[in-house]
Amino acid sequence: MSIKRFFSWESLKIASPWICLIVGIFAYLIGYLLLDPNTILRELVIKVADILIIGVVVGFLTNAAQFLGVFKKDLQDIIYAKDFVNKRKDLPELWDSISKEMFKYKFPNIHKQFLQVMKGYFPTNEVSYYDDYNAHTTVSWVDKEKGLVRVENIIHFDLICDSKEKFTYPMKSWLHAGQDNIPISKISDIQVNGKSFEMTNSEPELDNKTGNLCQEFNVSLCGDTCYSITYKREEQYNIHDDYYLGFRSLYILNGMKVCLDLPEDINATFIERGTQHGFDTVNNSKNRIEMKYKGIVLPKQGYIFALQTI
Repeated sequence: MSIKRFFSWESLKIASPWICLIVGIFAYLIGYLLLDPNTILRELVIKVADILIIGVVVGFLTNAAQFLGVFKKDLQDIIYAKDFVNKRKDLPELWDSISKEMFKYKFPNIHKQFLQVMKGYFPTNEVSYYDDYNAHTTVSWVDKEKGLVRVENIIHFDLICDSKEKFTYPMKSWLHAGQDNIPISKISDIQVNGKSFEMTNSEPELDNKTGNLCQEFNVSLCGDTCYSITYKREEQYNIHDDYYLGFRSLYILNGMKVCLDLPEDINATFIERGTQHGFDTVNNSKNRIEMKYKGIVLPKQGYIFALQTI
């Protein structure tokens, strides 16, 4: 190190705490050992020593606090990092301890069961959740005397995925078939990210034990993490055999709007299906019911419209 660099301003800043500490110590020695106890000079020298020593201690504590703050943040980033968490072998035990603390040790005997329930709701495949789910349903008569109605659904939502890899998204609907009344169910006009999706014929299957007619159509998706999906579902059945319209979410859902249009002589009652909060009413008139849900809908939750003829 050159002499010029040794006596530079940067070197002086680095060495200044040590200089103040050494000068303060010497000032204490001079004040307490060499100067007359009854002189003003002794008190002045000791005061200067106090200022120097205290300044060094305060500066050290300040720097230590700043260092510990940065160190704490870095340590938290490591502890809570995804890679670190994935390698932990004690996640169930960690969950149990955290949940007990979060819920103030309430229900200590069911924390493990609670963990199993929560794991059932978290997605483990490529699909993460639905976003901005919109359903517009129109009910009209086909034959009022026989009780036959037509139900047309226009469904739109964004499907958010964890991966761009190929996976299959199932579209499924089911109806209850009464005696001698076989309902009709059809899914059509599927669009993915604004492009028409080629469909193959999917014949509905009737379960004779339950009387349910189920139609499932699988859509293969690949190459993106967000798919904007729109499709139409048309059904025709006897309202006396199946008097409610419902939705039960397959995945976690974020935000939902539903709209039901009715003919003059059919009423509908809206019912939440297990959601944590209630739906907000946008419109509730004679022929239209519009509801909105802000927040998260968990799998197997949703809503029901119970229909009643006048």
